[in-house]
Amino acid sequence: MMLAIVGVKNVRQVKIKKMNNKNIIEIKNLSHSYGSKIIYKDLNLNIKEGSIYAILGKNGVGKSTLINILMGYLKPKKGQCLIFGESSHNLSNKAKKEIALLHEGFVAYDYMTIKEYESFYAPFYKNWNSKIFYELVDLMKLDYNQKLSTLSFGQKSQVVLGAIFAQDAKLIILDDYSMGLDAGYRRLFIDYLKDYIKEKNKTILITSHVMSDLVGLIDDMAIVQRQGLVYQDTMNNFIDNFKCYKLEDEDICKSKIHRLEEYKGSKKLYTFENIENLSKLEIDFEDKFLGFVGKY
Repeated sequence: MMLAIVGVKNVRQVKIKKMNNKNIIEIKNLSHSYGSKIIYKDLNLNIKEGSIYAILGKNGVGKSTLINILMGYLKPKKGQCLIFGESSHNLSNKAKKEIALLHEGFVAYDYMTIKEYESFYAPFYKNWNSKIFYELVDLMKLDYNQKLSTLSFGQKSQVVLGAIFAQDAKLIILDDYSMGLDAGYRRLFIDYLKDYIKEKNKTILITSHVMSDLVGLIDDMAIVQRQGLVYQDTMNNFIDNFKCYKLEDEDICKSKIHRLEEYKGSKKLYTFENIENLSKLEIDFEDKFLGFVGKY
């Protein structure tokens, strides 16, 4: 969450306010598997009101599975998931109206024009904000009478994202929002998202494969790995504390290795430890993420 902070007194007030924020999502002792394949094992995770939380991981580790469980589409083998204090498998209509979901592989009505698409969805949501919808559409300078079938996949994705934000829901879930968006459209959307959350106390749960988009955007994250392993941290702590070193002699620091990577005779060591006798490499968040989960 991006906050305008002026003076020491205000800093303390803002921190207290954020600490007192209630949990919008609570996951307690969640376990799930597909046959012998473990997806989650005793997962505990809280997402606070007004935060931007990212679920990260390689393909097939369970990011969309977690969203399906949260939305009540899938029942976990064990554990409890609460949204607004209600069980995700028995949400009241009131709670459902406060959730806007962009699911991977969204459905769009190609025979409709942009204007018809907005008019079709608006009556279903009491808080529908047409201004927000058209703000996102206008970023692409599209004609409102243009049919969705004539749009590129990226343009169509942006129209769908406009419909998600126009719902003015308290919880917005974006499952791989970047699918189909080129670098320009992604940047437009991220800039819009940052401005949007400045003005409104919304909670965002997001998944993405584009790591560069997330730097400076998300507050907290969970990195999902195979066999039910989940690492939780703030974005800033992970960037500051997960390091990469050029490795000459792996025997000197085996106990400190998180991951050892070797390519064409060059070795890199990834760790949360400080190792004074090795040369530290400056790498970006995407390289740190890949160093944590592995490239293959």
